[in-house]
Amino acid sequence: MFEYQLKKSARRKTVAIKVHNQKVTVYAPSYVAKNQIDSWLHEKKSWVDAQLRKQLNATDTKQYPFEKEQIRLFSDVVNLRFEQGPDSAVKPYLDDGLLITVSSRVKYQQQKHQKLLEAYLKEKLTAYIEMQLAYYCTQMKEILPENLNIGVYKRKWGSCNSKRELTFNLHLVCAPHHIIDYVIVHELAHLRYLNHSKAFWQRVETFYPEYKAASQWLKIHGSSLQWVF
Repeated sequence: MFEYQLKKSARRKTVAIKVHNQKVTVYAPSYVAKNQIDSWLHEKKSWVDAQLRKQLNATDTKQYPFEKEQIRLFSDVVNLRFEQGPDSAVKPYLDDGLLITVSSRVKYQQQKHQKLLEAYLKEKLTAYIEMQLAYYCTQMKEILPENLNIGVYKRKWGSCNSKRELTFNLHLVCAPHHIIDYVIVHELAHLRYLNHSKAFWQRVETFYPEYKAASQWLKIHGSSLQWVF
C-alpha cells in the first residue's frame, strides 16, 4: 500500500483522493475509521498507482530563469544575464535580453535578482492588462474595475469579487496576448455574473468567441507559464 496523508473533517460527507506532486492525500469525514479508509484505498490502488506513474513521467515544462538564463515574455523567449553591478536595475541586453544587476552592497544577491525580475515582469503585464481592460470595458459597456491586483498564484489565472476588484496571475506575462485577453474577458464577465452560469459563458463567448480553445490552451500549457527560482 502506498503512503498517504489523511485529512479528516466534520463537514465532509464522502471520502476523496487527491494525487498531486507525487503525494497522495485522502479527505474523509471525521467518523470514518482508518481501517475503513485503508480497505477502500486498497480497491483504488490501481488507479492511484496509475496517477503516480503518470505524474512521474510527466515532462517538466516549468521555467528556471537562474539555471537556463531565459524566461518567456508574452510567449517570446528573453535571454537573461544576472550580474553584480554599481546599482540594482533591469536594463536591455543585446537585442533580445535583459541584464539584471544587483549592487555589491546587497546581502542576498539571488533574492534581489528574483525581486527585480518579477517587478519588471509585473510592470509589463500590468501595462498590457490596463490597456486591454480599457478596450474590453468599452466593448462590453462596463465601468472600469475598482482595483487591479497582480500576484503569483498556484491555482488561478484570475478572479473577480463583489467589490469589482480584479486579480490576475503574474505568470500570465509568459502567455501569448490572445490568451491573456481571454482571461481578461472572463473576469470582466464576472462583473455581471459572479458565477459560471450559462448566461456568464454566453457573455464570454460574445466578446471572446474562441474562449473554449483559450481555456483548453491554459489547461495544456499552463505549467509552462510558471517559473521556479
